[in-house]
Amino acid sequence: MIQCVGVIGCGPMGAGIAQVAAAAGSDVILLDTVPEAAQRARDEIARRLASLERKGKLPAGASQSALSRLQIASDLPELAGCDIVIEAIVEQLDAKLALFSRLEGIVAETAILATNTSSLSVAAIAGACMIRGRICGMHFFNPVPVMRLVEIVRAPDTSDDTIAKVRQLADRFGKSSVTVGDTPGFLVNLQGRAYILEALAIANEQVADAATIDRIMHHGGGFPLGPFALMDLTGIDINLAASTYIYAGYNHDPRLRTTPMHQLMASAGRLGRKTGRGFHDYGDAAAPEQPAPSPDAPFALSARIVEPDERWQPVATGVALSGGDQFNLVAPVGEDCATICARLGLDPKMTVALDLTAADRRHLTVMSAIGGGSAAERVAQWLRSHGFAVEVVQDSPGFVLQRILAMIANLGCELAQTGIANPHEIDMAMKLAQNYPLGPIEIAQRLGVSKTFQIMEALHQATGSDRYRPSLWLRRRALLGLSAYAPPS
Repeated sequence: MIQCVGVIGCGPMGAGIAQVAAAAGSDVILLDTVPEAAQRARDEIARRLASLERKGKLPAGASQSALSRLQIASDLPELAGCDIVIEAIVEQLDAKLALFSRLEGIVAETAILATNTSSLSVAAIAGACMIRGRICGMHFFNPVPVMRLVEIVRAPDTSDDTIAKVRQLADRFGKSSVTVGDTPGFLVNLQGRAYILEALAIANEQVADAATIDRIMHHGGGFPLGPFALMDLTGIDINLAASTYIYAGYNHDPRLRTTPMHQLMASAGRLGRKTGRGFHDYGDAAAPEQPAPSPDAPFALSARIVEPDERWQPVATGVALSGGDQFNLVAPVGEDCATICARLGLDPKMTVALDLTAADRRHLTVMSAIGGGSAAERVAQWLRSHGFAVEVVQDSPGFVLQRILAMIANLGCELAQTGIANPHEIDMAMKLAQNYPLGPIEIAQRLGVSKTFQIMEALHQATGSDRYRPSLWLRRRALLGLSAYAPPS
């Protein structure tokens, strides 16, 4: 059993790891190259633990008990008795290689060496060591005491015993752990690319602006933050660096490609909340949020539903729709309005496409083909008059919501296909680390496996880009009518 935990690096991550370890009953030795940093970290841990105890979130006396188990070391040899050492120093490979090489000559051969790296290869870090079976990643999320997920990263030489012991330790720390492959971005940072990068692609195509896309994904998709608000929160420079690293690490897979806009924002110093401006403005520069268009009094629309099916029920039963042919209403899956007009021989000036994906949330997106802008606006007014929140976007295969959800699901399926993690762990990781309303595989299941595949196929055909090639995991299950969770054999 692991009892003594060494933590090297006393920044926010290292201090957070030390706090949860001490609070869980472990003996903790904290080390930083700057002695004052270790003392500051201990003082901050003491303050946080005392606050938790005052709020009743820790039993009486628990904060003092935890602090009594927390020691500060002045040099590496003082970690000789540790059962595990968790490194949380600067994200530079040379620094980590040097540290692990020194540690190997200090700790017992049975001790585990773990890195909290969020981006570097664990195998590369282990390259400095002779006993590589005991080396793994233990990637916590910030703030450590609050975030429940830990990614346990298995490098090619990591032993099963090491993984089992580290998972048990994470459980003692009160964390949920997922075991993931040693790949660029591991699980969460890799899977998170789909949400933001597809939003950037949609904005780059002038389908909708950042504010509109954020509203669609927040109100229609149920995400806590829209993709652009999320980038502003994390920092556009940080997000760009992660995206660039993962893109290069996956040999420039087009699924993971960002847009020139991403680099442009970073180059302009518009980094998000920390600079007061990003995709949105903050502080004194922030413009007041524009109110939603005021709905008209409910009115009937002379229109016909083309290709009616059960998806129309939330709309057709809640609005005044008089039979007529002033407008054609369509609900494409993956297609843009131009494609469906051409396929069905419809007049693009009279045809309006509705995304019904979030109709049960009373949220709709409408678009039209070239020349149909006034028709789209009129249909949007009609829907708003009956209580729907409506966004109007330019013509796009998959609208906004279908497109981003399908890309999230497709990348999740690819992670399952390539063995980075299993479907249930992929879902759990994204809900715990990114607060997704549904995990990626759950999204495929909720949309419908066949429908998700249909959206990806339509995007692939419309754009001709391998960015939208369906994952084989998704394709096989769609063709066979199976659940997105169906195991390979």
